[in-house]
Amino acid sequence: MTRYLLRRVAGTVVVLLAITATAFGLFYAAPSDPALIACGPKCDTAQVEAVRAGMGLDRPIVSQFLDYTGGLVTGRTIADVDGTPIHCAAPCLGYSYSLHQPVLAAIEDRLPVTVSLAAGALAVILVLGVGSGLVSALRRGRAADRVLSGFNLLGASVQIYFLGYLLQLLLVYSTGLFPPPRYAPFATGPVRWAQGLLLPWLVLGFVNAAVFARLTRSQMLETMHHGYVRTARAKGLGTLRTHLKYTARGAAGPLVQLLGLEAGALLGGAFITETVFGLGGVGKLAVDAVTGNDLPTVVGTVLLAAFFVVVFVAVADLVVAWLDPRVRPA
Repeated sequence: MTRYLLRRVAGTVVVLLAITATAFGLFYAAPSDPALIACGPKCDTAQVEAVRAGMGLDRPIVSQFLDYTGGLVTGRTIADVDGTPIHCAAPCLGYSYSLHQPVLAAIEDRLPVTVSLAAGALAVILVLGVGSGLVSALRRGRAADRVLSGFNLLGASVQIYFLGYLLQLLLVYSTGLFPPPRYAPFATGPVRWAQGLLLPWLVLGFVNAAVFARLTRSQMLETMHHGYVRTARAKGLGTLRTHLKYTARGAAGPLVQLLGLEAGALLGGAFITETVFGLGGVGKLAVDAVTGNDLPTVVGTVLLAAFFVVVFVAVADLVVAWLDPRVRPA
C-alpha cells in the first residue's frame, strides 16, 4: 500500500506539472499580447512596457515558465502598472491588473462560497443519488424502482440554469417558501448560512444525483450476483444486512471514484450555478475573468480547478484501493 501511495503521489505531481505547462502555454505564449490585455486599453506605451517587464514577458518563454512555476513554490515579485513592485506570496498564481490584487487573494476571497456550495451539493448528491440508487436496486422491477428511475431521468435531462431560474420564480418570488439565495459566512450562524444556500444545494445536487443513482443501481445489481454475497445469504445472514455489509462495499469502488471527480470539479467552481443564483464564488470569478480578458486570473482558476480534480481523484483511488485490495498493483 505504501508503494502504491508513493506512485500515486508522484503521478499526481507529474499531471499537475503537465497541466501547468499547458495552461501557461495557451495563455502566455498565445499570439495576443498578455501585457496589453492585462493593462487595458487606457494604458499608454510606457505602462504596457512596465507591465510586460513586470510579468516577465520580455524574457525567453522557458525562463518565463520557470519563473512562473518557481513562484508557485517560493513566490515572486511582479510590477504594477506604474512600475511599483508587488510581492506575490507562494503559491503565486499571478497578479490581476483588472482586480488590482494577486490572483490567489481574489480566489481566497471567493473560495468560502464555492466550498460551502460544493459541500452542501455533495451531501444532497449522496443522499438523493446513492440513496435512491440503493432503494432502486433492492426494489428492482417494483413501483419504487420505476418511480425513482423516472425521477432520476428527469434530473439527468434538466439543465441547471432552467431549473434554477424556475425554482427561484416559484419558491422564492412567487410563494416565498425559500429565502432569496445569498451567501452568509458560516461564522454568522449555521442556520443563516444554510438558509441562503439551500436552494442552490438542492438544484445542483438534484441535477448531479442522477448519475450517482444510475451507477449505484447498476453496481448493486451486478454485485448481488457475486459468489461471496450468495455465500453470506446461504449462511443465514439477513437480506438487508448482507447488502449493507457486502454488496454495498463491493459496489463502492466506481462510486468513490466518481465522487472524487465530482468533488474536485465542484471545488473548482460551479460557474453555472453561481451565475444563476448570483453567488460570488470561484466559478463566477472565472467567468468574469474570461469575459474581461483577465488572463492571469483565468490561468489561476484553471490551475486551481485542475489541482482539486487531480488531488481528489488521487484520494478516491487510494480509498478504492483500501476498500478493495484487488485493485492494488502487485
